[in-house]
Amino acid sequence: MKEIRSFLVFTFLLFVTLFFFTGCEDKKEQDHPIPVEDTTTVFTQKDKDQQEDKKKTEMNNTVSQENNLSIDTVVLSDIQQNQHTLTVDKDQTIIFHDIDQSIVLINFFATWCSPCRAEIPYLSDLQKKYEKKIFIAGILVNDTPDDDELKQFTDKNHVEYFISNSKQNDTFASKIVKELQLSENFPIPLTVIYKNGHYFTHYEGAVPVEMIDHDIQEAIKE
Repeated sequence: MKEIRSFLVFTFLLFVTLFFFTGCEDKKEQDHPIPVEDTTTVFTQKDKDQQEDKKKTEMNNTVSQENNLSIDTVVLSDIQQNQHTLTVDKDQTIIFHDIDQSIVLINFFATWCSPCRAEIPYLSDLQKKYEKKIFIAGILVNDTPDDDELKQFTDKNHVEYFISNSKQNDTFASKIVKELQLSENFPIPLTVIYKNGHYFTHYEGAVPVEMIDHDIQEAIKE
């Protein structure tokens, strides 16, 4: 009986000991959970950053597209390499960046055009008459004389105003013609007057110098 009792006591003590250690291990595992990456927080922040970058890209693209559609910058130059930069806006406004006069007269012409040549002396007289008030710019279109040929032409015709033979002349003319809602095959000479960058009036073909002079005076009064 003593042996049986001793065996039972030993078995009970062993069972209690095992139960105690098992409980401690469980408790330790509960006290120190396995680290888990906070993927929800990281993903949310990353997603926000991507959305912000996407919005910025879309805004930049929109601004760039609007600028390309609404504004063109043209550099006019003559045989002496004098340059004038113009910014043409979509509402027929032109910013003459380096021209002091408030009134600008643009004359689209060609050296082979007889009516164009006939206007040159009158335009030269107007430039002298209103030297401080207007700036006259002759813009060669559909005409590509070299510098020597153009020099001979201006000397022969006594041109007393700026003549542009820039490679951007035709592009500039196309822009203005489009704004004026004229045909691509527009008649020359084509003369356009601007006051403080805003369209004032224009003439298709040759017109009496008295008409241009009168309109210049009207533009000065405004």
